[in-house]
Amino acid sequence: MSLLPFLALYLAVVFAPMAAAVRDLMVHQIRIERTRAVLNLALRDGAQMSAPDETGRLRGDPAAMVVRVAEIWAGARIPDAVLEEVSCVPVPPACAARARVTTRGFLGTLSTRVAIEGTVLEGILREGQ
Repeated sequence: MSLLPFLALYLAVVFAPMAAAVRDLMVHQIRIERTRAVLNLALRDGAQMSAPDETGRLRGDPAAMVVRVAEIWAGARIPDAVLEEVSCVPVPPACAARARVTTRGFLGTLSTRVAIEGTVLEGILREGQ
């Protein structure tokens, strides 16, 4: 009688759950990275919704900035990622957002909060400054 079937069964019992757990962690990490990238893009774009005031300083409209961030987030369609909070200030034009990423899988439920801030820089006239 060969031990090969028992070895195959042992490997399947031991390594199959480990492979599923690693896959769940990889999927969760990919969703976190996508969330970070989309939030960075959305906050920069939202903060760019500003114009110079009478003194030449940039001033943003917080309501328009928040709407722009929400539009970009809605277009991203990241599974099980929820935009929890967005706040923008007019001077200097800046936005901050917080999102929650949840992944359900073999390990149970993995949940992470991602917080990002974006600011428009003033006074840059050419590249390299």
